[in-house]
Amino acid sequence: MKEYSADLSAMKLLQIMVCLLAAVLIFASAKFLYRWPLVMWILIGLFAVTAIILSFLCMPLYFSNLRCIVTANQVTVRTGMFFRREQSIRLQSVQFVQTITGPWNGILGLNFIILYVYGGSLMIFFLKKTDRQELTEFLERKGVFHAP
Repeated sequence: MKEYSADLSAMKLLQIMVCLLAAVLIFASAKFLYRWPLVMWILIGLFAVTAIILSFLCMPLYFSNLRCIVTANQVTVRTGMFFRREQSIRLQSVQFVQTITGPWNGILGLNFIILYVYGGSLMIFFLKKTDRQELTEFLERKGVFHAP
């Protein structure tokens, strides 16, 4: 049995992206809504609070609870912040595997593996580069077809 956890560099990248998006929206609100100060300040506060809650509460909770457990016969993914979700599939039912790698060969933790089974799929999120390679090699050894 092997347990994989989410790459925290992906969380940091997403936190930066959310904060940058909030900064752009705050700047746009200040630039275009200066004639309506009440609306402008409400939107600025809304964007700032949303970015803070997403970046410093929701994302750390989600990433700390994201787990993938691989045994000889099955793969289980556990996710959730407030409500836990567990999804398992047997390796013998996997039809094919797709790997998605982010920029710079997935160094930033943007690595995903999708296991397709009859009637559905199981996605493994935010793997470290080494974990993605290790899991892909394991699935190939198990005889699961690996799509490029």
